[in-house]
Amino acid sequence: MDLTPYERRQLRKIRRWFEHTDPGLVALLSGRPAARRAVRRRCARLVVDLLGAVCLVAGVVVALPLLLPGFLLLMAGACLHTAACRHDELLRRVAGR
Repeated sequence: MDLTPYERRQLRKIRRWFEHTDPGLVALLSGRPAARRAVRRRCARLVVDLLGAVCLVAGVVVALPLLLPGFLLLMAGACLHTAACRHDELLRRVAGR
């Protein structure tokens, strides 16, 4: 099916509008993964988890005051993991349409 020049211009205009307003959606629909951002987020979650575990263990072994920061860091890590799972599920739903 051949498009007229007018239709091609309109499609280019719509594409530029989407690239400007929602680049994440454009990347998702074009099949280009946002790999760097995903890797950074995963690394940040793991760092928070490891730091929380280290503080928790150090609090048990060495000093009691480290227990609270360790516990809070582990809770923050759990919240980050839950948010990431919900975000991934939302992306799967959008891609499945």
